Amino acid sequence: MGETIEKIELFFQEQPSDKVYFAAIVKNGETYDVPVEWGRRGKSLRTGSKALGVTLAEAKKAYDKVVRQKMKKGYEPWTEENIPAEVAPEEGQGSASKAGVHKRAKVGLAAQLLNPVDDDDVIDLIDDDAFVAQQKLDGKRLIVHVRDEGLLATNRSGQETSLPSKVANTIARAVKDGDVPVGTILDGELCAAPEVYWVFDLLALGDETEVREEEYVDRYDRLEGYLPLGKNIKLVPIAYESDEKQALFDRLMAQNAEGIVFKQADAPYAAGRPSSGGTQLKHKFVKSADVVLIKNAGNAYQMAVFDPDETDEALREIGKVFAGTTDATRETIDAALKAGETPVAEVRYLYATDSDNLYQPVFVRLREDKPPEACLLTQLIYTDRSVAD
Repeated sequence: MGETIEKIELFFQEQPSDKVYFAAIVKNGETYDVPVEWGRRGKSLRTGSKALGVTLAEAKKAYDKVVRQKMKKGYEPWTEENIPAEVAPEEGQGSASKAGVHKRAKVGLAAQLLNPVDDDDVIDLIDDDAFVAQQKLDGKRLIVHVRDEGLLATNRSGQETSLPSKVANTIARAVKDGDVPVGTILDGELCAAPEVYWVFDLLALGDETEVREEEYVDRYDRLEGYLPLGKNIKLVPIAYESDEKQALFDRLMAQNAEGIVFKQADAPYAAGRPSSGGTQLKHKFVKSADVVLIKNAGNAYQMAVFDPDETDEALREIGKVFAGTTDATRETIDAALKAGETPVAEVRYLYATDSDNLYQPVFVRLREDKPPEACLLTQLIYTDRSVAD
């Protein structure tokens, strides 16, 4: 290790987080490096570098950038006057709160999220009478809460989001007419062109707040009786028997649809995503992934995802994307990156290589409804390109 020119120790403490981040500028011969360390306080730290073998000016720029980004997220300098507490303070009393950094409040239920399955699993699920099937939609997750004070729409994380006026008006009329009772909670996907709210689950019906504990097929049956169907609100069709599921699968494949979803018929609603498996599963026909764009690499944008087996700082680079971007999207992405943000984008690709790089990625859209930490390595689909015997 060479001569340390400048260094900083940062910490972040607010339940459930208790972590540190160290950065430095180190002179090695005639050039400079910016080594970094991060992880949970008191545990073994991961190591990396923000710059290697660069000029002092370039090292200083990289060092200042990472420190600025961490401070913006609520990290505090570790000094003699400001040291970490023995135990991280409760939420609302620690680093993030002192810095005025707050997550968007969760005002509604979090959505049940699905884990992916491969081709072999699909065959088994089609034959399994315990599962029903539906089309996988390519839209924006939307949970609608019918309240006395009006309608509330929340995203997959339970945070408030917008509700299109046409959809809102249809539901509001049904509430006014007494067809949909106050207290009802609908779960579905908002798809554009044309704008339709496709509903596939019922989490509460009036004052019956335990509906989500019922079997899925029973919740679906209730939807058929209460949902105000029309031009802007529709019920996602369901396939029950093996022959119906196979026909749905074949039809979706033929039309190059997004994919297919399998749901355990007797399972209750479980918010969040299980670490593996689960009662609701998805299979994409078109491989796509949600990725974090971390920098403009000159002629393309560097993509990365989080490795769930590592710390929340462990971004893994998975290649670069340019195809599919437009002048307008590039302007939006560049502005976000310049502001120190990490925009999330959906990309389509042929397959992921053994080194976790996406082959022939194409930009599809920005995902303002999805946080960077939801972009996980586990979503990548790998292709066996060996020659069959």
